Amino acid sequence: MLGFAILALLPLIFREPFTLGMVTLAFIGAASSLAWNLSGGYAGQLSLGHAAFFGIGAYASTLLFLKAGISPLIGMWLGAAVSAISAAALGAITMRLKGSFFVMSTLAFGAVVHITAVNLRDLTGGSSGLAIPLQPSLSNLVFTDKLAYAYVALGLVAVYYVLTRVLAASKVGYALVAFRENDDAARALGIRTLPVRIGIFALSAAMISLCGTLHAQYFLYIDPDSVMSLNLSLTLALMAIVGGLGTAHGPIIGAMLVTAVSFGMQAYLGNQISGLTQIAYSAIVIAVLLSAPAGLGPAIGRLVARRLAWQR
Repeated sequence: MLGFAILALLPLIFREPFTLGMVTLAFIGAASSLAWNLSGGYAGQLSLGHAAFFGIGAYASTLLFLKAGISPLIGMWLGAAVSAISAAALGAITMRLKGSFFVMSTLAFGAVVHITAVNLRDLTGGSSGLAIPLQPSLSNLVFTDKLAYAYVALGLVAVYYVLTRVLAASKVGYALVAFRENDDAARALGIRTLPVRIGIFALSAAMISLCGTLHAQYFLYIDPDSVMSLNLSLTLALMAIVGGLGTAHGPIIGAMLVTAVSFGMQAYLGNQISGLTQIAYSAIVIAVLLSAPAGLGPAIGRLVARRLAWQR
């Protein structure tokens, strides 16, 4: 609760447009990484194609609004349903693959979806993208005050955090961890991991699809490179890895750190050196893996526990 109280104060402290935008995108990133973490962290199914589901959510709500006048509040759920069905179909085909084979299959899926969006110019606008009209209203998820976006995103983070905690403490969560640690042993104990993994993969896709819709309504513009790129998939995975895979609070910590680094480099270095952001991300991963192999979240938790024990 204290952590969320601190997060709730951030939009009020950083009211300047640039920093408020950073906080808002950090919250969207945290929600997206929490969704990715359900499959990538708890089940150990490292996906590099989740940006496809993020993009499906963004495009579904946008196209339904532009073509049929359907509110994004409704379109976002239709997009989540499409993402869940797509993920279930993909999972049924690829979930039997292990290690790098599964990673490559999700990478290929994300690339196919991205290329399709680029080439369907009449529908998606291709590389030029789609602009969303500025029509402020709650039903359109468009607000004149950018502060509202921050708290909507934070609300999504809170919901995903609670859902993650509930799932982790349930029979499903234990089944996912059993598969991650030793699939053969889990099957020997009678745990049917395949249906559970497919279901959690579909849930993860639906959750991240909702984040895609919020991202689209925040920027009022989408294009394949901004909502379906490999770089986005890598960033979501990086947030969870830095914060702590298979933890409820790790992706939130990772998202705040990664987003702060990204915006800091944009503010002070701009585009002076090509690829500098990727170098910084790599340095973060190396530093975290060397100093806290389990991620920053568990490391901070241990420090707090030791501090409390010492005080007692």
